[in-house]
Amino acid sequence: MNSEIAKRILIFSSVIGCILGVLTIIPFLNFFSFIAVIFLLSPFVLYFCEKFQYIGILNVRQTMLYAYIIGFFGFLGFSVSFLPLATIIGLIYKNSFYMGISMLFRQGFFILLMMDIFVALLFGGLMNAFGALIYYQIKNMISGEVNFEDENFDIEIK
Repeated sequence: MNSEIAKRILIFSSVIGCILGVLTIIPFLNFFSFIAVIFLLSPFVLYFCEKFQYIGILNVRQTMLYAYIIGFFGFLGFSVSFLPLATIIGLIYKNSFYMGISMLFRQGFFILLMMDIFVALLFGGLMNAFGALIYYQIKNMISGEVNFEDENFDIEIK
């Protein structure tokens, strides 16, 4: 993995995650922006990077690795913007939807940080890798490319 490509992907996914974290505070958009962070962030970033030729042709392993990195750091960027805003709203409006986040913040910052990293590893990384796998398969079906370089097809028929 090229370090410059990884830096660009990391920064781009973190910035988009921060933007989606701010959009999640808006009541009508919160479901859609959260689903975008969980599933659609890596296909969007990979499409953007391929369109502007930051990355070349990827195989399945590279796609999954990049997608996991995109999902993890995108969810961390999401949390950097969403958690403080949700905590402030939860502290101001006691009966709001965000009261649980402000209660979790009161328990301790370390607990909140551990939960955030766990959720970023589990949901951000894995679900974005799944979304990128679907993107990879659809992209190959549309372009007509079939990439069998990773698979071994040793079929013996007797």
